[in-house]
Amino acid sequence: MNQRDQELLDKQLWGVSPAPPRNGGISVAFVVVFIVGIAIGDILFAHESKPMQTAPHDAMAVISLLESVPPNMR
Repeated sequence: MNQRDQELLDKQLWGVSPAPPRNGGISVAFVVVFIVGIAIGDILFAHESKPMQTAPHDAMAVISLLESVPPNMR
């Protein structure tokens, strides 16, 4: 590949692989907007978590299911 071929290739591929940004301003702005969006969503859609109530028979059902599983699957 000679110098002329290299110049033509550079002209053809100028938009395919742009150089990374010199400063990380866009990246920092993206991260900040992402975190602010999570915080706003947490504020808007926050709800109190109720403790999960399990009945005693649920534990027995799990134990009976585990007893029927072959030993090599545990």
